[in-house]
Amino acid sequence: MATETQAKITWPEGVRLPILLTFEHQSGEGAPLFPGDRPNYMVGGAMQYGARRGIWNVLELLDSLKIKTTFFICGTTAERYPDGVQAIHAAGHEIAGMSYSFDRVRTLSPEREQSIIARTSKVLQDTAGVQIRGWRCPDYRVSPNTVDLLAQEGFVWDSSLLNDDLPYLFECAGRNIVEIPFTTSTADKTFIGYPYPQRGGPDGLANVWNNEFEVLYQESQRAARFMILSLQTWAIGRPAPLRMLKLFLEHLLGHEELWFARASEIAASCRR
Repeated sequence: MATETQAKITWPEGVRLPILLTFEHQSGEGAPLFPGDRPNYMVGGAMQYGARRGIWNVLELLDSLKIKTTFFICGTTAERYPDGVQAIHAAGHEIAGMSYSFDRVRTLSPEREQSIIARTSKVLQDTAGVQIRGWRCPDYRVSPNTVDLLAQEGFVWDSSLLNDDLPYLFECAGRNIVEIPFTTSTADKTFIGYPYPQRGGPDGLANVWNNEFEVLYQESQRAARFMILSLQTWAIGRPAPLRMLKLFLEHLLGHEELWFARASEIAASCRR
């Protein structure tokens, strides 16, 4: 059974505040069903936008700003839209897993959950030629076995929990897993996703991002801090939200001593 250990966080020399952008990439697998398991074509179609168009808009923006980051990808999305996943890898971004088909693992047996992790890993390796080492559970719903199973499968880090401001370690049968927690308070879908009505829209989202950054940037003078955003290619990839992301990132690029990191780089700093 995994046990927690708080790591002493130190960032690379010259880094005041790491910025970690995490993009969740699916093609409608996470859309809630109507009673009787009937498809919800409105929400499903909006989410499918991420794989059809949103991913290309996001990649274009990141390329223009020379920022590399981490993408969590469903296995079925990689199978249905391999070109987008291959483009993510070709652009130098990190690929991590987010289940095979947005599977809710909270009540699954360990054997079933392990098969989902292994199947997702194989699909992403077959699609993009990468052996993934990071994971996020869909909707951040972990099971009691998730961390131990990830350790057994050779994973290095997880980013599924919402319970801290800084990364920490899980000790799993002699192997460490770095947990990189985050918050839904700055997640794009909280403000611009479903269900309606939107909670603040793109302007509200930008306001929260800016306030979060200003607080963390000031606190980073005294202690280790990092900023992490959870973004959906189906939400942030649309024109108005993407414009807000562009303006926010340009604002960050005007500050010194920031580090746009991939999740694996954050994990490596913590393990050191």
